[in-house]
Amino acid sequence: NRAIYDDGFYCTYAGYFGDPWSDFHSHIPGNLQQPDLVLPFAAGKRWAYTGGPHAAWGSGEPLAAIDFAPPALVGGCIYSPEYVVAMADGQIVRSESAVAMLDLDKDGDERTGWVILYLHLGLDEMVNPGVLVKTGDPIGHPSCEGGSATGTHVHIARKYNGEWVDADGAIPFNLEGWIVRNGSVPYQGTLERYGKVVTASDKGLTFSVITAGTK
Repeated sequence: NRAIYDDGFYCTYAGYFGDPWSDFHSHIPGNLQQPDLVLPFAAGKRWAYTGGPHAAWGSGEPLAAIDFAPPALVGGCIYSPEYVVAMADGQIVRSESAVAMLDLDKDGDERTGWVILYLHLGLDEMVNPGVLVKTGDPIGHPSCEGGSATGTHVHIARKYNGEWVDADGAIPFNLEGWIVRNGSVPYQGTLERYGKVVTASDKGLTFSVITAGTK
């Protein structure tokens, strides 16, 4: 009982760090909206929606990530000359093996505001940290680098104030008006816009192909 009252843990914590409620603010405000985002490949290009909502990092929840793959004559992990692009204006706050973090508020701190994770970027022509980018600027090439992958693709996910945001939830992914919807299991799901539906397929089938920059 002593541990959970004012002279217990709270007293010890306050002695080290101060009153935790003195500067309280909502971590994710109830009126939060996603900024405008484009698809992660260049306007006019046709890529496949290969992964519906699934784990942003590792396995399990939250189902915050989706995948896209460039066109290819053969499947598997092959080099692609296609570029992954900036989905909005921002700053590359971190760039390392297979990973780039795009900070949309450009404050240089990926723990605050909206941040986009790009995973499975190839090491060739990968963007450097600190670079300011405009929507549509190249970030790197899709690949199989950086973790488990059965084919060349890019994995994207959103964070707000350091917390993963579900791909389909109160603030679903909205990419040029395409809204992400969950499937019955991870990696399944759809993109929906104006009654049109694109269904995720890890085989890049025709019904999974989408063109960037079209109304």
